[in-house]
Amino acid sequence: MSLWNSLWKQIVDPEVDTARLEESLGRVRDELPRPVFWLLGKTQSGKTSVVRALTGANDAEIGNGFQPCTRTARRYDFPSVDDCVIRFLDTRGLGEVSYNPAEDLRLFEREAHLLVVVMRAMDMAQEPVIDALKAILSRRGDWPVLVLQTSLHEGYGSFDRPHDVPYPFLIASDSAGPVAQREADLPGDLVRAIRFQRGWFREFRAPVRFVPIDFTLPEDGWTPVEHGLDATWQAIEELFPFGLKTLLARSAAADDLESVHRAAARKHVLGYAIAAGGAAAIPVPWVDLPLVFALQSKMFHAVANIYHQPMTKERMGEILALLGLGGLSRLIGLGGRELIKGIPGIGSAAAGLYNAAVTYAMGMALVAYFEKIKQGAIPDPAEFRELYNRELETGRETLGQYLDRLRPWRKSPPAGESP
Repeated sequence: MSLWNSLWKQIVDPEVDTARLEESLGRVRDELPRPVFWLLGKTQSGKTSVVRALTGANDAEIGNGFQPCTRTARRYDFPSVDDCVIRFLDTRGLGEVSYNPAEDLRLFEREAHLLVVVMRAMDMAQEPVIDALKAILSRRGDWPVLVLQTSLHEGYGSFDRPHDVPYPFLIASDSAGPVAQREADLPGDLVRAIRFQRGWFREFRAPVRFVPIDFTLPEDGWTPVEHGLDATWQAIEELFPFGLKTLLARSAAADDLESVHRAAARKHVLGYAIAAGGAAAIPVPWVDLPLVFALQSKMFHAVANIYHQPMTKERMGEILALLGLGGLSRLIGLGGRELIKGIPGIGSAAAGLYNAAVTYAMGMALVAYFEKIKQGAIPDPAEFRELYNRELETGRETLGQYLDRLRPWRKSPPAGESP
């Protein structure tokens, strides 16, 4: 029993040098690209609603989280400055004062990956926003642009009219393209306004996506409250380059997870998964296991924090058992992985991918667990083990591609292999 207790303690409370653990995570943070969105829009255009929908943070958290970074802009790191997985840069006061983007460009030009233009669909007075965009794109004409046309309900003609469900709008890349497959089903004034606004973007050569959205609060009375969120994520994925697209791609179980917290939690999970994959740099079997366990334990606490949930050793053990990964099962699985490390040439790479995929699957299963808890549901073991297996395959595919390019634990490629 003492041996069993010792093994179980290593799983739920692994002992590892704190400096080594932080070094592994720090290396991944340095290597792992952080999506950075530069928000452009007038006051009350809906920028805060966009941030809330993409992160799951509430308005108070967002308001307190934004910090000034230039005279005309502010930065918001989610979920925190020290552990940022997604960053928003917000240009303030467009339409209120004359805006010169020179200072922001100097700071943001090499940092931002995507320009997010936010405009109320029924607001035709967007000259300050378009002028700012012209100035920015004159320096970087190839910058991807996501145009979010917000507050659709203002064009319904009646507050009694509900949203069209399922989401009827097309994700357009052509400013002259159709707004929806069946435009006749939508209010004519709204369709004309959306099309008119898109005409302002014809002169730009930058890659662009147009997405009509309506992000509201439950007390506003519109359902769904995040109308167009999936389309927004799809457009973001289409506009990002390979590495970031891989990190932003929604998981195979996205349809099973209803909270937008998953978008932020998944980025967190990816970081820990890649760090766990990096632990395979140690070629001696079993030596890296404490570090892998420590990374997985830290990931459990990090994801729990995103969902504002407590994480104790007992709860961690309960979740691992729910997934069929309790104690001996987990050690047997990792033991098989350790044997792979003895294969010359490919052992560490294969073991690293196994570490990463298992950590990723555990993390995404944990996200699903907290989603169920939030709904007041009791997690079903069979359901969660099936989800774990699906995410394991997703992890192998996604991280296999990404680790092959990133390789945070390898200074140089093996002999005969091109970088």
